[in-house]
Formats: sequence, C-alpha cells, structure tokens
Amino acid sequence: MVGFSTALLATVLASLAPMVPVSGGNALTLPAQRHAVRIETGNGRPPTWLLTVQQEGVEGRGLSFFRSDDGGRTFRFAAAIQPDASHADRAEVLAVGRDVALVYSWEAPKLAASRRHDVYFQWWRYRPETHDWAPQPAVRVFDADDTTAYSRALLARDSRGRLWVQAFRLESDGGSTAVMSVSTDGGASFQRQPSLGRVKRRGGGRLLSLGSKLVFLYAMHDGFEPTRMRLRDDGDPLDTWSSVRDAFPEGIYHGAALSAVADGKGGMHLVYKDESERLYHRHFDGNVFGPRTLLEGTRDWSMQAATTRIGDTLYVFYNTMREPNVSYEVRARVLKDGRFSEPVVLDSRRTYKGYPNALETLPAGTSEVPCFFGDAPDANSRGYVGRVVLAVPGGGEEPPPEEEEPEPEPGQLLFGDAFARTSSNSLGSDWKLSGLWLTDGRRAVSDLDNPNGDNLALALPSRCDDCQVEAWLHAFGVDEAGVVLRAEGDARYALVLLPQGRIQLRRYRGGSFTVLGEAPSGQASSWDAVTLSLSASGAGPVRLSASVDGQVRLTVTDDDPAALTGEGLAGFATPIAGVWFDDFLVRALGTAP
Repeated sequence: MVGFSTALLATVLASLAPMVPVSGGNALTLPAQRHAVRIETGNGRPPTWLLTVQQEGVEGRGLSFFRSDDGGRTFRFAAAIQPDASHADRAEVLAVGRDVALVYSWEAPKLAASRRHDVYFQWWRYRPETHDWAPQPAVRVFDADDTTAYSRALLARDSRGRLWVQAFRLESDGGSTAVMSVSTDGGASFQRQPSLGRVKRRGGGRLLSLGSKLVFLYAMHDGFEPTRMRLRDDGDPLDTWSSVRDAFPEGIYHGAALSAVADGKGGMHLVYKDESERLYHRHFDGNVFGPRTLLEGTRDWSMQAATTRIGDTLYVFYNTMREPNVSYEVRARVLKDGRFSEPVVLDSRRTYKGYPNALETLPAGTSEVPCFFGDAPDANSRGYVGRVVLAVPGGGEEPPPEEEEPEPEPGQLLFGDAFARTSSNSLGSDWKLSGLWLTDGRRAVSDLDNPNGDNLALALPSRCDDCQVEAWLHAFGVDEAGVVLRAEGDARYALVLLPQGRIQLRRYRGGSFTVLGEAPSGQASSWDAVTLSLSASGAGPVRLSASVDGQVRLTVTDDDPAALTGEGLAGFATPIAGVWFDDFLVRALGTAP
C-alpha cells in the first residue's frame, strides 16, 4: 500500500562535505552487509558512530574504521582494520554492548580462487580510559586454498550470545556453497557447521537474528530462480536448521542486492532488487513472506537500498538513475502503519551516487535518519562517501543541539577537479596559475621552488563568499602547503599545513600574512597525506573553520578591519616543488537546519 502524504515527512537536503575519499562510487558494497554501528558509551557522552570503509589505496589505506561523535555528520579516521589495500576486504559490523564484533572478507566484481580469500572474525573492545576501541587478534573462520575462495561474509549473534558467520565458498564449477560456522566461546574459536545451500553461480544473501531464531536467505547471480531460505530456533541443537524452501518466486539481483532488518516482533523487513532490476519490499512474519510492494520501477544495474528501523517505522533509502552511470538521485520512502509514503528526493545533484548503507536501527526520539553512499563524478571515477538525512518529525535525540549560531554546512557543489589529465605546464583552462604546475594524470603537482612566493593555483569557476574548499595533498613533511579562499588580487585566506605537525589559519594582504590561529594537525606523521578543508562565512565578522581529515581542528573569527569580506576564488598553494594535490572541491555554504 502507498499513499500517505509526504507533507508528514520533514526532509533535510544534507549532502555535506565529502567525508571519506574512496576509489569509486560503489565503495560501500556489499549492499547486504551493515557497515556502520552506533554505540552508547555512557558517562554523559554522545553516542559514537563507527563506519567501515574500504578505500582501496586512497590515502594509502585499505579497510578502516572512521569515527563520528556528532551524530554521523562528520567522520575522521580512527583505525586500520585490514590495511593491505591490494586485498579488497569489506566488513560487516555488529555492536555488542560497548564492543564491536566484525567479520571481513573479499568483495569485488570478479571472484577467482585464491588462498588469500579467507574470512576473519575480530573483536574491537571499548577502552573507557581513552574512549576508543582496540582490536583483539583476528580469528580465521574460513581458510581458502589455491582451488577455492570465500567471500561475502555475514555475522549474526543469536539470543544465547553465540556468534554465527556465513560466507559463500567458490566451487571449481563456478557455483557457490553457503557455508556456516559458529562460536560458542565468544569468538575465540569457530566450529564448522553443515553447509546450508548451493547455487549454480556466485551466491549472495542475508543472515539475520529475529530474536529467538535465525533466518538465512539466499539467491545467486543471473539465475532467474526463486530466492530460498532456511530457519533455526535458538534452542535447537547447533546443527539443526529447517529444510531448504522457496522464500518467494523471484530471485534477488546478484543474490546480495538487498537490505534487511528485524522488525522487533520475530519477523523482518526485506527491501531487494529482483533480477528485472526493480526495487521491492516484502515483510516476513517469522514463518512466511507476504506480498511484494513495488518501491521503484526504474531499472538500473547500480540501484540498491539501505534500511533503518525506528520502533515500528521503516525508513528506506535508495539510489535511482536519471542518466546511466553519471546522474543519480538519492530518494527515501517511509513505511508507517502499513503504508509507504511517496518518494522524497534527498539529493538530486548531477553525480553518480553508488551503493547506500545505513544503521540497522535507531532509538525512539532520534531526530535524523542518515544514509551514507558513494558520491563520484561517474561510475568509474574516484569519489567520496557522502551523506543524506531524513528528518523525523517530533524527534529530538540526535544529533546534539546546535550552538546558538548554527555552523554553516556545505551544500551545492560549485567546482570540483580530480586532475585526470596530463600536462607538463598547465592545470587546464579552469585554472589561474602563478609559479609552475603540471598534471600527471592523477593529481596536480607543483613544479617550482619559490622561497619568495607561492605556487598558487586558483579555480576560476569557484568565485564565492560563503563557501568551503577541500583538497587532498601530500607535502612529504618537507615544507608548508595548503588551501585558500576569498582570493582576490594579493589577498586571500589560507589554511596551511606545516611540517611540524601543526596548521595555521592566515590572512594574506599586501605581500605578507597575519596568523589568525594555530593548532595541532592531529596527524600521526607529517609524512602522511592529508585532506584539508577550509570554510569562510559572513562579512562582519568573518568566521573561519579548518578541518584535517574530516575533523575540525581550528575555528577563528576575523573581526579586524582588514578582514576579507567579499567574494574571491578558491584554490591551493605551496612554496616548493613536488607537492601533490588532488580531489579538489568547492561548495557553497548554507545554514545548518
């Protein structure tokens, strides 16, 4: 059923500053896995959110935790889970009290036999004294050899505290076997269980605890066969599952194009894309699936869903295509009192918006339901993890209250450049340059040691007043480099990374600069690459905010008569040769809702 008014839904268009740079728009695969958890740590602290992201070498990282302490609005790097980016592991995470349990395994468009394609379980234990999480040694659950591979690992914890790990084993004929293992000692060891099913091609599915029972749902790539399922009661012997039966007649696209959440009453909500590439919802009452409801009829290979439940209300986010591979919208629909709302568009910018992911549940009183997704110029380009939000009428728990004067938030993208071109003496027609610059096909590179001035690059389409500039840079700990805003003539604001592990906010005028503020950069090493972000808003006074790797490190109010109150260009600068710049973005600022 559909039809309740979208006027009942307060929406927030919240495509915030890009949070985590990634190798592509589908960085948040596997759709069936949950990549984020929200943890209450007590002692009056706001909840901490942990997001797992596979960066595939971007910023030199593989699979990592990113952390938010502001309701998921901003994230910063927290810790490496599996740092070898040459093996594209993805994680599913589960909060257990204040600790986090996770499994990680290989996931990529193609799968071949490899002894590297194992499945690991790991605990991350909360440390109250430092308010962070520390890993225990990873436990190998499934061990591949040269003739097979394991992938798409899922994790569930039953009502008796046992940990169940399911994965798909690649067979020599190209088929897949759904394998299962269980730990009865809190994850210290795992015991192999009888396999739960087999499909003729690569498999995918969902393992979920429904309270007092487990459900395993599975299908396969390009099969056009029914989706199948098995159930077990938590009180039964470990090796006891129901027989295989058809869950519903149609298959699930790639077996894993789904998002599922327990309904809190012994059943579950399932949102999935079928083999005809349409998006549907079904409810499972603990025994059988009910009829399907069409949520989106536009067909596209990359459309996926992410779901969050608050009480009896289900929030469904999904990406839908306007132009293949280059222009997508993020939409939301809400299931309440047995009816779906009409679709609400949360982000309509002309970018590729890849696989979404969301928290499984949020508590009553929550004010915003967020969804994370890959945001990139097109389906084959590097991008960022982006965020949209659906506001909950009457909610009030998260995020924390704003200060009296709201912090401006990035909105419309004014200009972006990934420098995917090669030139020995230019950055292209969109740039005004001083000093020497080149592009090497992946980044912009300064090409002049200029101790009496700067290599300065200003983006001509970026003229703005209240806006934010962001860029990834690597100065190799040698000298300073940074980003600039409101550049006009010889005047500009600059956020500068210093080789001593500090940052400065500066105002340039008349060939010299004034330091407006200085703070630690928060980097572990000045040799590391870093993402700098500088925002400027207002004219009397001017408010400046500086972030390093997504975390605000310094804010300054410039109320001096020399403050730069007008429009200008955004860009980046360094006095030395050999500094790399990439992923340059300029966004307009608005007022936080």
